[in-house]
Amino acid sequence: MPAVRRSGPSVEDQVRAQLQLIRTQVPGVRGSLAATSDGLVFAHDVPDLEPTQIAAISAATLALASRATLATGCGSFREAVARGTDGYLAVYAAGDSAIVAVMGTARLNVGMLQYRAREIIDRIAAFATLNGAWAAPTKAPTPARTPATSSRSARSANGPASLPRRRPDR
Repeated sequence: MPAVRRSGPSVEDQVRAQLQLIRTQVPGVRGSLAATSDGLVFAHDVPDLEPTQIAAISAATLALASRATLATGCGSFREAVARGTDGYLAVYAAGDSAIVAVMGTARLNVGMLQYRAREIIDRIAAFATLNGAWAAPTKAPTPARTPATSSRSARSANGPASLPRRRPDR
């Protein structure tokens, strides 16, 4: 029996179409990419930049920002925006296994990007789920409890256990 081929665009093509929507709907966007949470490019719309480097940097941003939001009691990572002298890099969580990075010019309206991109990123997250989870989950692992960390967390009931306590003023 012959193999049955699906008609229609591949998941990669559908994700690329969503990335192109970001560029067309938000003035100042130079390009964007979708990658696994460990930095492997899945689809991109970055004509003048190297997507593998951007994906690796975005994965590192995800790891650091995820840890920061958890350690400060801000919950799960959703997005991080870096502003440089010549533009922006915004990194978004797209579900548990993917990230979307958006590069913009210095004239990028970040508020408009946040408004327009969230729905598109949610669709990309759905594609990642359909594709069988592109990579390991983006959620930071919970550290194993040891006697030292247990007593420390008991002492610091006012904040996360991973942050040092402030000394009282004398």
